[in-house]
Amino acid sequence: IMYSDLMAGLLLMFILFLAVSVMTYHRLLQEKEARINQLLGVQASIVHSLEHQFHASHLSMTLDPKTGNIQFASDVLFSFNSYQLSPTGEARLKAFIPQYISVLLSPRYRNDISTIVVKGYTDRQGTYLYNLNLSQERALSVVDAIFSPQFGNFPYRNLLKQYITAEGRSYNDPVFIDGRYSARASRRVVFSFVLKNTQIMQAVQSTVKNPRDVRTEVRLHLVSSWARARGWRLRKAALCAT
Repeated sequence: IMYSDLMAGLLLMFILFLAVSVMTYHRLLQEKEARINQLLGVQASIVHSLEHQFHASHLSMTLDPKTGNIQFASDVLFSFNSYQLSPTGEARLKAFIPQYISVLLSPRYRNDISTIVVKGYTDRQGTYLYNLNLSQERALSVVDAIFSPQFGNFPYRNLLKQYITAEGRSYNDPVFIDGRYSARASRRVVFSFVLKNTQIMQAVQSTVKNPRDVRTEVRLHLVSSWARARGWRLRKAALCAT
């Protein structure tokens, strides 16, 4: 067998290998795109259900129409610089939580929900660690109240223990109104939900936005691996130019 025939055969094998790899990558990308669309559809459906549930609410809360996050100003639930729930705060939670959980943990959505997060936020007064502790204690106070005997029973109460968590954010993510920092608006408690596979969805969304870059990197990786296996050294710039 002549050397040129051998090289031609190797080149043909490589082209076939590359074609199969690209087809496989394209199929996986389509599957991930479909999963993204499914998750986005679930999120939109949950937000719509929450909007319908609270459309006539008088609970002094705001609902983000994009994320479904529900926010209470901290002075609705707590006194200034305190993590003890006020009587008004307890009453608001008793009115809010059963309706909120009846949507998120309904049979329609519970299998798509990964976590329900209660997040506490503070303003910029004081140190980061002081506010981190205060925000964490506020979030924990909300969860403590939900599962206290005084709170009363509600649908999916025991199931909620598998989903809910509390998080303190200190003075991170401050709120600006008309371009100006608002200390009052920054002091807040936010209820949010996380869908399963959200991190994967975010990564794949980035991939889908830049498919050309990803295809280039896949091609470079395949060509480089094939060349290294044969003791060749190729320059990345030369590969990009092909």
